[in-house]
Amino acid sequence: MDFTIRELTEEDRHGKANVHYESWLKTYNHISENDYLENLDKEQFIKKSSIHDLPTLVATVKGEIVGFITYGKTKSISESDNWSEIYALYLLEAYQRHMIGYALTQRALELSYPDNVTLWVVEENTNAINFYEQVGFKKTPYKQPTFFGKTYNEIRMDYTRTEHDN
Repeated sequence: MDFTIRELTEEDRHGKANVHYESWLKTYNHISENDYLENLDKEQFIKKSSIHDLPTLVATVKGEIVGFITYGKTKSISESDNWSEIYALYLLEAYQRHMIGYALTQRALELSYPDNVTLWVVEENTNAINFYEQVGFKKTPYKQPTFFGKTYNEIRMDYTRTEHDN
């Protein structure tokens, strides 16, 4: 499948936000409870997603946005300043397992160089955990709560440069 990875433009914001909404519903459908996802306000979700102001790459197929990754300097690790973070990676379901997520992640890792990179993933999202482990991230013992109709744990995964520079 032919795809292009490029920086988000102002014209892309709504398309990126729509991908965020649609893929968010699919990603968390199996873990959310109490009609949490059914009660999301699509317009509010898309509006909030489109105003994020972090470095973002989009993946396009035939000119349509099918995925994105948002990354940047982390605010959650204070012991040093050599850490960046992947804040979000989402793909429309039809475009998963076509190396697009891998390409987005690799490009974000390149653009974050020389930083180590961290991310948070819902503990029950085994597909994402397996994906990130294949890329080279490792689970850490750190956890934080998140809410999807009930409280779940997100686990921190780290990509440490020294382990990958050999």
